[in-house]
This record gives sequence, structure tokens and C-alpha cells, in this order.
Amino acid sequence: MVFLDLEAKEVTDKTVSSKKQAVKKAFETPEWYLDGTRENITIRTETVQEFLEGGKFDHILDIACGDATASTPLLTRSNRLTLLDISSGMLVHAQSKIPANLQSNVEIINEDFMKATLEPKSFDLIICLGMLAHVDSPAAVIAKIASLLRPNGTIIMESTDAGNVMSYLTIFHQKLASIRKPVPYHVNLLTRAEVVKMFGNHGIELCSIFRYTFSLFPGIHRVLDQKALYKVVRGMFGSSKKNRNAWLGKECIYLFRPAKAAGESVS
Repeated sequence: MVFLDLEAKEVTDKTVSSKKQAVKKAFETPEWYLDGTRENITIRTETVQEFLEGGKFDHILDIACGDATASTPLLTRSNRLTLLDISSGMLVHAQSKIPANLQSNVEIINEDFMKATLEPKSFDLIICLGMLAHVDSPAAVIAKIASLLRPNGTIIMESTDAGNVMSYLTIFHQKLASIRKPVPYHVNLLTRAEVVKMFGNHGIELCSIFRYTFSLFPGIHRVLDQKALYKVVRGMFGSSKKNRNAWLGKECIYLFRPAKAAGESVS
């Protein structure tokens, strides 16, 4: 688990390059992440499906796609999917999930999102799960995402709410752990309100949110395996359709749409 730095929401210019390199190195051999957080990935994927409720989308962008578990189920013969990740190792896993008969409908980009050349207003669904903590400027990332969205498009974003009570417990535990084992880089701390405001600056409003905490207590993963943790989380927090105990949920999965379309159903 990556250390959260309470005092640094953005890295300085001096550390930008090294942070990018550290992020790429950390996820280049991704098995530790994919195997160690599989049930959490499942919760994210199920939430994406719940938010979209079978909606159809012509062109989907999955930023920091990982193994593309969340987006490949949305791929059909009649749409296109762009998978983007800084880790070539992640993209190997992602490509293995693409059905052979749909390979031509998928574009794979192994690049930093902020450097990638993508056509403005070309995506009607953009998925970005778990990336904001690891970028140089969350505001710049959100601005670019907003520029790529078609009118009436949909954005599904995930980030950790640094203002949640459960986050403070995690931060304290990670600070203690970092004394013994220094971390390669510090992640960005963003509150739920800050994420919503940054999207609002681009005329994009929050439509729905699912809040949960996967590791309720430090070290719980040593007692319960992934499947057991999944059952505990579902039992305590429910789903996006009926979110229980949301005040204890530090992980936020957001559904955003342009303001004029925020009240409309996803289609």
C-alpha cells in the first residue's frame, strides 16, 4: 500500500520526473497489485456496471486501465474501446481479456495520459479508476478528461477521500510503516469535495457516488482473505443502488455527467 503524505498534495517540479518513473516502475510488474487487490477490483467493476445499467456507448476510454477488467465487458461489435496505461505489463494483462473477434475494435496506448494524443470530445464514456492519487496534477488530469468528453457523455472516476475518518487511520498506519520501509513516492491527497469541485469547474456535475472501505482496519488482510473481505464490504456498505454506512467509506466511485445532462438517465 502506498504511503499518503498529509503535507503534500502535489509533488514539486523537482520530483515530477522521479515520481512518474516510480509510478511506472511500481506497476510495470503488476501481479502484486492484480492478485493482492482482486476483490477490490471486482467491486469497482460491479459498480461501473451498476452505474451504467446496460447503457450503450460508441467510444469508451479507460485511463490507467490496469488489466481492463472494468471496461472490456462493455466492448461490443458496434463500439470502440481505447485502453491507456503507463505500464506495459498491465496492458499485457488487458490485451488477454479482449475477445479475438473484437481485437480490431480496441486501441491500446502505452503512454502517460497527459502526453497521449487523443481527439477532443471523442469519447462518450470515460473510465478512470484509482489514478488521481498517482499523477503530478489531479487538476490537469481532470481538465484533460473534461476536454475529451462528448456532450451528454459519462465519466466514472474513483479516488480516495482524504477527508474521511477511515483515511486518517490509514494515513497514521502508513506513516508508522514508512519508518521501517520508506516509500518510493507520495500520493496526492484529495477530498471528495475537491474532486467534485474540480469537475464542476468544467461544467461537469456529480450524478451518483458509491462509498466504501475495502480494508476496514490496518492488517485485516492478514486475517481475512480477499473473498472474505469482499463479503464483509458488501455486507457493510451494500452497493451503489443502496449504499449503507457511506460515512465510513473512504473509497469513492463517482458518476459524473455534463451539467445540462446531469439529471438525464444514462443511455
